[in-house]
Amino acid sequence: MKEVGIMSFGARRRLSMVIKAANGAATKGYSQHDSSCSDDASITSDLDQPGSSSCQTSPRTTTRMAPSPHTVPSLPMKDNMPLPSKRFSLANWLPDQPGGDDLIQSLKNCVVVSSQQRIRLVKVAVTGLTETLGLYPTASDKTSLAREMVQMFPAVKDTTPGLEGHEHFYNNGSGFLEYRLKNSRMSLPQDKKKRKRRSRQELEVAAKSAKTVVAEDEEEPITPGDQEKVDWMRYSPPTGDNQKKHRDLFIDTFSFRRKIINGSPTITDVLCQFPRLQDMPELINLEFQLLYPDQCDNFISRWGRMKEQIILAGEGNASVLVQIQKFQPDDNRDLCALTALAFALHKSVVQVRGTSTSSSRENSLLFLVQSIPEGTDVEAAAKAKKPVYQQPFLLALGPARRPVQYFAVLDKVAVPCGTSLITAIDRLFKCHFVFNVHYSPALLHFWHFIAAFIYEVLDPHTVKPIIRSFASSVRAVEL
Repeated sequence: MKEVGIMSFGARRRLSMVIKAANGAATKGYSQHDSSCSDDASITSDLDQPGSSSCQTSPRTTTRMAPSPHTVPSLPMKDNMPLPSKRFSLANWLPDQPGGDDLIQSLKNCVVVSSQQRIRLVKVAVTGLTETLGLYPTASDKTSLAREMVQMFPAVKDTTPGLEGHEHFYNNGSGFLEYRLKNSRMSLPQDKKKRKRRSRQELEVAAKSAKTVVAEDEEEPITPGDQEKVDWMRYSPPTGDNQKKHRDLFIDTFSFRRKIINGSPTITDVLCQFPRLQDMPELINLEFQLLYPDQCDNFISRWGRMKEQIILAGEGNASVLVQIQKFQPDDNRDLCALTALAFALHKSVVQVRGTSTSSSRENSLLFLVQSIPEGTDVEAAAKAKKPVYQQPFLLALGPARRPVQYFAVLDKVAVPCGTSLITAIDRLFKCHFVFNVHYSPALLHFWHFIAAFIYEVLDPHTVKPIIRSFASSVRAVEL
């Protein structure tokens, strides 16, 4: 052994070196040589020289030559070793799929992308991604695919200011691609899933152990006169002579009122302590203006143009188009646009107190506006509302598509909202902020669209991809 330079290797290795030495095969070092190692030095010559520093071997960075008849084949790589991933190319995959060419042409030729086109594109893209890289592609793979989709089809780009444009398809564990992948994994056996579903008991324990620390904002000190001003407004009915004083005192007691409302009382409790919010409903607008001085009038000023864009963008969705076609030319155009928006951003499954419930598009619209015949006792109708309608909604008097008067139902109290649907929706939206109440879960996407893209009181980057996608379609409509 010593004659061929084999001194400190294992049995298998020594046998391999004996065969190579016997055949006179010159071999190169198995690891990448540093500058002190000669490129054509054989292992035998390195080991024959006493005191020489031989190059160390590393099985993970091996540079291999073409196999000779006498070379012992290398062992297979272990399963846990990282393998180079093949990047999935949508441009190469899509044309070979059934209907792929038609989808390519439709997306390249359109300006406003319909929901059906987007769903079909995501479905085909995820199918190719999973067939190439499996059901658990890396975040880099998903991000690359999302970027490729908007590069191939600019019409599907998310045009929300401040974004690159691909984020509605995938960004940091969310987006249409991720949602599709999660649905695809649902059919996997539990032992094949990378993330194990926790039992109900584990979830309950985790919920009990979770502690939320809420930082207390510094509040303005309450002066002794605040309660006196509130009491005067409470016990002094508004008249033509004292309405200005009511508004002035209402502004003066803003901080006092917000401290009480932020303590999460019911709307009924708030109206009992501040009854002028009911019989002087313009104070609701004033309260919202004190909260958001620059955004108070955004809905009124922007809706006139946006409603037509919403209707045209909604026509790309089959279920929305059916609702739009039900409206006659002399019907309320604003109600048509709001209906289209609610149907386009329908949230089919909602969470209510930890329980998932389904809601149809038609039923979800009842959480926004309900029609009653003219001459109906509004106060009695508000008190007789069904328990499921806990969040604020509108009561519309008159024909369903041509109402003549509106009231906001807050708890079981009816607050006048005028004869214009736009004024009524504006006041209804502001009630959520003034009384510190949540949106109806069935209309969560609907209200988030209005809050983020019309009022601009919500960061558009924080809303769901489906909302940003529809907003991009609305902006793409040219009137």
